[in-house]
Amino acid sequence: MTEEIGDLSSLPLPEQEALSLAEAAIALDRARSGANRAAELVAALNHNLEVWVAIRALARSPGSPLPPDLKANLIRLSEFVAHTTFTNGATIGDSSLNTLININMQLAEGLLEGQKNTGAGKAG
Repeated sequence: MTEEIGDLSSLPLPEQEALSLAEAAIALDRARSGANRAAELVAALNHNLEVWVAIRALARSPGSPLPPDLKANLIRLSEFVAHTTFTNGATIGDSSLNTLININMQLAEGLLEGQKNTGAGKAG
């Protein structure tokens, strides 16, 4: 489905999640024009759902350092992704697929921007 990047465990968690979201978005985009569209979409949608289940688990974790508003937003987004995935499956239309891809890419960008602003990359 996607190329393996290698061991991500050395990356900070926000960067790991951003990369996972971006990879899932790329897989969804590639699947729409794949030779076996239905099967590739099912695989890409399942992978995307796995990423969002992990995000939801992180947001619901009692020890999560995320602010309550962010947790609530991530849980709502994960519910939207799950609902869209289960409702449409392999027959998902381009509009819904674009929405899933855009959600992933915007959240990945936000995670990386937040990491940049809190980490060593921040100019002083």
